[in-house]
Amino acid sequence: MSYDKQLAAAKKAAFLAASLCQMVQNALLQSDVQSKSDKSPVTVADYGSQALVSFILEKEFPSMPFSLVAEEDSEDLRREENRETLVRIKELVNDTLARNGMNHISPLSEEDVLDAIDRGKSEGGPHGQHWVLDPIDGTKG
Repeated sequence: MSYDKQLAAAKKAAFLAASLCQMVQNALLQSDVQSKSDKSPVTVADYGSQALVSFILEKEFPSMPFSLVAEEDSEDLRREENRETLVRIKELVNDTLARNGMNHISPLSEEDVLDAIDRGKSEGGPHGQHWVLDPIDGTKG
């Protein structure tokens, strides 16, 4: 796989993640912030941007397995008390894709979003290609 193709996919993923974050920033609701099990705050932008990056990389490289090392996982979102947050993330992800000319992609389901988030659970390793996603929002700090 060429470096140029990988760079183009990374730019596309970063652009979509930034677009989602701007939408959240423009209409931030208190319900868009929750605490993870370790008590650190996490926003729908954190989850949504990770889901978008993971989803785009998978779409751009369907035949190339990739490892994504990222911060979030879906454990808290799978709890019934966080269902409203999950629905909001799914809407943001789908709205971001639609607003950025990706109408040809079927809307993601809640399970699709959760799976995309969880693809970030890789621990890396000495072999293969790894993508690292580290949010720059400084939610807590």
